[in-house]
Amino acid sequence: MTQENREAPRYGMTAVAAVAVFAFMLTLNHWMPLHRDDYDYLMVWKTGVPIASPADVVSSAVRHYFLHGGRMVTVFCLDFFLWLGKPVFDIANALMFLALSFLVMMHARRSAALTRTPALLAAAALLLWLSLPHFGEVAVWKSGSTVYLWSAVPAFLFLLPYNLALKAMEEGQRERRRRAILPMFLLGVLAGWSIENLAVTVTFLALGCTLHARRHGAFAPWMLAGAVGALIGLIGLVAAPGNYVRYEIQGEGKGVLIHLGNQIAGQGEMMLYLLPVLLLILTAFRLARRAQAQLPSAEPVHPGRGAVLLAAVLILFTASYVTGGWAAAALRDAIIGGVLLPLGFDRPKTIFLFTNVMNGFEEMAICGLIILLFYARMRRQLGLTAASIRTAAARVPLRTLLHTHPPLRYATVLMGLALCNNAVMLAAPTFPGRAAFSSAAMFVTALCALLNSPALRLMVPAAARRTICTAALLLFLYTGTAALFITHAIHTADAQRITEMKHAAQRGIVQVRFPPIEATNRVLRHVYYEDWDNDVTRDGAAEYFDLSGIRVEPPRAVWFNAAGTMHPMNEAP
Repeated sequence: MTQENREAPRYGMTAVAAVAVFAFMLTLNHWMPLHRDDYDYLMVWKTGVPIASPADVVSSAVRHYFLHGGRMVTVFCLDFFLWLGKPVFDIANALMFLALSFLVMMHARRSAALTRTPALLAAAALLLWLSLPHFGEVAVWKSGSTVYLWSAVPAFLFLLPYNLALKAMEEGQRERRRRAILPMFLLGVLAGWSIENLAVTVTFLALGCTLHARRHGAFAPWMLAGAVGALIGLIGLVAAPGNYVRYEIQGEGKGVLIHLGNQIAGQGEMMLYLLPVLLLILTAFRLARRAQAQLPSAEPVHPGRGAVLLAAVLILFTASYVTGGWAAAALRDAIIGGVLLPLGFDRPKTIFLFTNVMNGFEEMAICGLIILLFYARMRRQLGLTAASIRTAAARVPLRTLLHTHPPLRYATVLMGLALCNNAVMLAAPTFPGRAAFSSAAMFVTALCALLNSPALRLMVPAAARRTICTAALLLFLYTGTAALFITHAIHTADAQRITEMKHAAQRGIVQVRFPPIEATNRVLRHVYYEDWDNDVTRDGAAEYFDLSGIRVEPPRAVWFNAAGTMHPMNEAP
């Protein structure tokens, strides 16, 4: 009898975890208003005509395919659910995130069981929340979530039968479950016609698994059907005439060095978001290596000066964050006056961009310090000293370690797959942080696979497990609470604008003016909202509401000239 068969279904706890994840995501989606490209997609693409029927949805998706890009499937979903109404979209989007959490859990366990490990489901959802780059852009913002989140769900679902088949082959078994050829073909088309880097990865994975199964005498027709479907979807995605129009615009004027630098920046940004995942994966590898090297478990050590200093800095930034951000403001002004201006970086746009970065400095610093402090505490509890790590590495080569521990080998494969998935972005004109969505989800799956390993869990004493759970709880309370408060403030301000515009339209007013929405501080990008001073949001909203102009008063920001004189941001140099 397998471990899975010995596990009893846990329907109640699984339902509680699922409802909690869904309720949280639904609240975020409900409070986040439409903005940026959302207004453009409320209309038949580039016509200014609001979508009023399913026929308009199809027409808009086709026009987008020929004029802007090949993501016809995601555009169809976006237009269709926007036509159904934002409340319906909010529910669907929350369900999509829940579905991805379930799929990450199933890939981690290499099992299709839904109700056996509710704690792993909760861990998957929490890790996705903490580790997906630009979470608000890829999982809450409507135009972004349909591209990234809604592409990942069918792709991960499509790959699950292949993963289960590979596991069966590794265990010397044949899959007993019958797969239908047509459903796998159609699902393959959806997975291949998704987002560019993920589509390439999915297609090659399906083809590779099919060939591998054939060589080992485990071939099934559904494997080939799925691979062919994914290939057809990929061709449909990359062959779109709109892709070449978009590539010429985004890639114009960019040399090789700028292109490569952009790619490196995208990879680095993903790793920063994945910091807690990477640290836990590293810890699992070190624990397994120490156990295989037969080193005794070391006694916990006391915190050093470094930990005390980190704690003091954390207290400082936390006090500043809840009282207006005076520490970040002082640091920002010091860098502007002491570094940027003396070096000649005094252009208003440069100062504005740097100021925007510093607006989120404290929230990122607090999150990073919490992670590092608890990681240091966990290392002390586990006795993972530098000497023991070096000794274990010398005794047990990595190849031997991977051969001995299948969960570590599986996690390594997933991480390598994630890096290959990002490497596909070398063919793209740009590499925004949100494009690492699917790769980050693969890293999260790798960690969940290690968390699911009974052998690895036994290596972690109760005190260290409590430390991990406490850190996870604190990070979620900090980021989740802040995201809810900020999103609600944005929702209230945006709703007031909509009401005022409707009243203006009734009075025949076609030009409106609003103060800026101040509460746009992005909590580690969990909150993403482009105010209406953004050209895309402003122009799209004006066209949709049939206004001749929408103006947002300039934000109260300043820039400094070379002499150190302060000017409003809207004042020309």
